[in-house]
Amino acid sequence: MPIPLSAIGESLIVRIANQLRDRFLTLCGAHFEYDQLSAVEHRAHQEVKIAPYAGISFDGASRVDMIFLVGPLLAIPFEIKLGTTRLSKSRIDDEWLSGCEWSHGNRRFKGNMMSILERKFPASVPNGNLKVELPDNREVVLTPEWCLIARQRTLDGWHSNGRPAFSDRVRFLSVEAIVSAYGGHQAFNDLVRNMLSFDYYNTWFDPEAT
Repeated sequence: MPIPLSAIGESLIVRIANQLRDRFLTLCGAHFEYDQLSAVEHRAHQEVKIAPYAGISFDGASRVDMIFLVGPLLAIPFEIKLGTTRLSKSRIDDEWLSGCEWSHGNRRFKGNMMSILERKFPASVPNGNLKVELPDNREVVLTPEWCLIARQRTLDGWHSNGRPAFSDRVRFLSVEAIVSAYGGHQAFNDLVRNMLSFDYYNTWFDPEAT
C-alpha cells in the first residue's frame, strides 16, 4: 500500500522550503527584507509550539504546521492540509474557523490552529503578538498574514463552490506549485526516495530489546 502524501507531506514541504529559501517566499507572494538571514541554514521549521498569548497558554496540541523565518525573530505561519476529503467550506467554517474558547477554568485557550492564526479569541482578550517557541528557546513573532497550503483540486473546489470564511490576511498556495518550483516530477521523486532511505527497523525499534 503506497504511503499517502498526507503522512509525510509536511516534512517534504519543510525540506523543499529550506532548499528553495527566498524562492519559496516568492511562491507565497510575500516580500520581506531579510538580509540578516542569508547565513541561516534552516528558515523553515515544522510543528512549532504556540507561546502563551496575552498570558494565556494553549492546549498542548496547539502547534503550527510550519513557520518560515523572514527575520531573526519574525516568521510567516503555514497550515498544511494535503488530504483529499473533509475540506469542505461548511466543515472548515463550522469546526476550524469557529473561534477559540476558554478551557481549564479560563486558564487556557482551546481551538483549531486556523482560528488561532486568524486571532479569533474571546472578546475580553487584549490584542497582542502571536508567538511561537523554537527548540532553542527563542520566541518568534508570527506575522498577521498566514498561508494555507493545499492540493490544487481543493483550492479549485473552493473557487467553484465557495471559499471558507477566511480573512483577507490568508494566502493560498498549492502543493503542486511548490513541487513545480522544486523541479517537478523527477526531483520530487528523488526527494521522497532520499527522505525514506534509512534503516526502518533500527530507527523505529531498539534491536537490543528484541
